[in-house]
Amino acid sequence: MKHQHSAVRQHDDVRPDYDVVVLGGGPAGLAAAIAIRQQYQLSVLLVERQAQGINRVGENCPPETVLLLKRLGVAKAFYRDAHQTCPGYASVWGRDDVGYNDFIVNPMGPSWRLDRQRFDATLANRAQALGVDLLWTTRFEHVESGHHNNDRNSSNNFRLHFSNTRDKTTFTVGAGFVIDASGFQAIFAKALGVEKHIDDQLFATVRFAEVEHGKHSQQIHLEALPQAWCYHTLLPDQRAVSMIVTEKPQLEPLRANDYQGLEQALSNTRFIGSRLEKLQLKNASYHIFPIRSGQLSQVEGQHWMAIGDAALSFDPIAAQGVYKALSHGLMSAEKIGQWLTQEKQSQQYSTYIDHQYQQYRANRQHVYGLEQRWMGEGFWQRRTAK
Repeated sequence: MKHQHSAVRQHDDVRPDYDVVVLGGGPAGLAAAIAIRQQYQLSVLLVERQAQGINRVGENCPPETVLLLKRLGVAKAFYRDAHQTCPGYASVWGRDDVGYNDFIVNPMGPSWRLDRQRFDATLANRAQALGVDLLWTTRFEHVESGHHNNDRNSSNNFRLHFSNTRDKTTFTVGAGFVIDASGFQAIFAKALGVEKHIDDQLFATVRFAEVEHGKHSQQIHLEALPQAWCYHTLLPDQRAVSMIVTEKPQLEPLRANDYQGLEQALSNTRFIGSRLEKLQLKNASYHIFPIRSGQLSQVEGQHWMAIGDAALSFDPIAAQGVYKALSHGLMSAEKIGQWLTQEKQSQQYSTYIDHQYQQYRANRQHVYGLEQRWMGEGFWQRRTAK
């Protein structure tokens, strides 16, 4: 099914100045733009380097996500879309047999398996309907700091320089406030000289494919391996995603022979491999995504803030990516409120981010620590020693 994308805006249609510029068109940036326009009559520009509709990893979200979608005004659209419920997890992790973790007892209902392209398109359409200007295939190049006065009407706090990734044309936009939602690279914060502290790095080698024949459980499947872990689940529209998460030295064997190494590694998994045998797949595409666990040393300033993976990025084993992105986007509207009223800038958001990352680190150590079978392997030792 073709997704309804927002209309493409050209950079020569863009205003010279905006109250708020959001860098990043994922769920965090889109949620921020929506939340701000719902509460304030401000001009908002959202800029994304990629084209709209690209494949993104992050297909599962917890039941509580629906509460955030209601606040963003997209819950009804979400229910109309083809997202599917997920009954829970089936995993071989810390044990030789299969364990199950079901959502049936959760009062919020089941978790969700997302059609990410449709999910992102729904958020983009909502943002555009609220008057957000959206620019795709546009790269942030650098920033010049302006007057930094306390007048919220000033659009000269920052001068942002951009280029179109297709025709290489360049342009400049003035911004009163900037929200960095550019993913783990945190490009705006980096341009300001803010460092990101990385405490772990992994890589996901991912296969998306269409299911031509065969039936499969609706559960999410996880399997721990000596030097990696494996994930597999069905997606809406008869698609499937499978991935192996490991460290850099193991990447090359997975990429070998046009990713036949990945195909073989998936087939060799005892639990997930037996499930994949029941499926006939076609039109496979392969991707490698870096996974950096880390936190910015500073996540907010007088005229800017970082949200989502730009502020702090997680191992996907935490399964909090989409939920975290949406919740941070909603929080950004609170920060904008302080900026508008020229309230004394509290560090409440910074404190929250610090606490969230410490919780994540403890949870990560706990989850990896559950797997005792491979504790002699460096992959597992490094995940539990931190």
